[in-house]
Amino acid sequence: MMRLLRSLKTPARNDWFNPGSRSNLPGQSLVEFALLLPVFVLAIVVIFDLGRAVYYYSAIYNAAREGVRYGAVQPNDLIGIRNTTINYAFGLGLDVANVRMGRGIPQSVDNFNNPTVKVIVEFCFIPVTPLVERFLPNRAECGGRQELFLTSEAVMRTEVIPSPTLPLP
Repeated sequence: MMRLLRSLKTPARNDWFNPGSRSNLPGQSLVEFALLLPVFVLAIVVIFDLGRAVYYYSAIYNAAREGVRYGAVQPNDLIGIRNTTINYAFGLGLDVANVRMGRGIPQSVDNFNNPTVKVIVEFCFIPVTPLVERFLPNRAECGGRQELFLTSEAVMRTEVIPSPTLPLP
């Protein structure tokens, strides 16, 4: 019993290999930090990339909706529909090739076929991290790389009763 009490009172002679000491291995925390830092940075960049993709989809959704709203009032003004759609896509840099518009399927209201206008916006999202593009669905070949192909479509009844002279998209 005395020997046990004496061993509890005296400190260990070699703290270097003592598993209960605070200074277990001086560089261990540095090595753990160096091993985990790239994983944390990659996770943050992937979250940033997914946030950008959600923003771009929201922007093309809003642009298609605003373009079709303009088309509901002015269904024969193709240039105005296209310009309204492009102007409402903030920060995307859409051009004429990204926007398609035309007649939609007429909707029946009180046994009357009301014409509709349809706007389709397509955009190729380029992720910053190369690992993200491997795990995302809907990949397409845009600009020589595999990128996420975002598409948004909006349809709205026209306010003009005669059928508009729009082509099919």
